[in-house]
Amino acid sequence: MRSTAPRARRALGVRLALAALGGVAGALLFWAIQLGSGGGTITAFMGAQIVDAGGYPVGLAPLVGWLVHLGVALAYAVLFGSIVGVLPAMAPVAEAAITFPIAVGLGSLTTLIAPPAISVTIGLLGAGTWPDALYPLNTELGLPFWNHVAFFALNWLIQVVTPALVRGT
Repeated sequence: MRSTAPRARRALGVRLALAALGGVAGALLFWAIQLGSGGGTITAFMGAQIVDAGGYPVGLAPLVGWLVHLGVALAYAVLFGSIVGVLPAMAPVAEAAITFPIAVGLGSLTTLIAPPAISVTIGLLGAGTWPDALYPLNTELGLPFWNHVAFFALNWLIQVVTPALVRGT
């Protein structure tokens, strides 16, 4: 009897690689959309806020901002990949149809919780404490909403559609 462990490890490795690719590509897309809109970027904002709150050298702000942004993007991509990974085996078209609304839902949820999460991140990484107040939930359908949806839609393309195309189905 042949073991399926190597195949399972390989499949997990592919899933993790796709999540990593999705996280980095999504982080870059998110940043590019912000740049294209003419506004500030989350990397600049987070870096400046954390450095200021922590009294760190100002020159570290871009690095800190990008490390936080990439960390969040990778976590979101792994979350999406984990949800996709626990779904039962199904035809690629069905998987794509089921996972796209999940991607949009995650975009909506992460838009909603982003402001308070930013408050907590700045407080913990900057001052080393829980913030005194949290930014309010974001219930608007503006640029942040569409940017989060674009992030998860790109991850859907990378983690769901691309593997289906590679398999030839």
